[in-house]
Amino acid sequence: QLRASLTEETTNCNNQIKDVAGQLDELKRDSNVTIAALSDKLQGVVEQVGTEFGTVEEELTTLRDEVTRKNSAVSIVSAEEGLREANCSKVCAGTTGRDTTAWERLSANGIYITVDMSACGFVAVPTVTTAMEGVTDHWDTTGSSEVYRTTATSFRIYIRNTYGRSTTTNADNWNWNIEW
Repeated sequence: QLRASLTEETTNCNNQIKDVAGQLDELKRDSNVTIAALSDKLQGVVEQVGTEFGTVEEELTTLRDEVTRKNSAVSIVSAEEGLREANCSKVCAGTTGRDTTAWERLSANGIYITVDMSACGFVAVPTVTTAMEGVTDHWDTTGSSEVYRTTATSFRIYIRNTYGRSTTTNADNWNWNIEW
């Protein structure tokens, strides 16, 4: 009877071992399927990233070509600090604004303004061309095209009127501003 009991226990243990071995085999098959599926998915992601990277490279090439094409429309033939790479040329324009120009008093018939052009991002002193715009009497002034103290970030303009009318009040009332 002991022998029968041991045989039965051994059979039960063997059956449990077979069950566990079967479960392990099943997990192994599932893992291989999962690993294969993950590998395929990873390959798809790698291909997609490669495609997207290629698209980004193409867009960058297009942008470079466009910048080169647009910059080729700007020809700089001389410069105060020597010519630089043609593709690095920059044109920047602005205004001090009709209602926002902060004129400063220089004398009884003179005013000035320091123009901030730091937003242009020049790395060297640029060539600056200016004009004065307004509603009246700016035709009777001098100095609007004479540029002083030019740096990569600012320049100054002095305005004089022979009749003593170049005051900050008149300049504000007449909307005098510097276009550059």
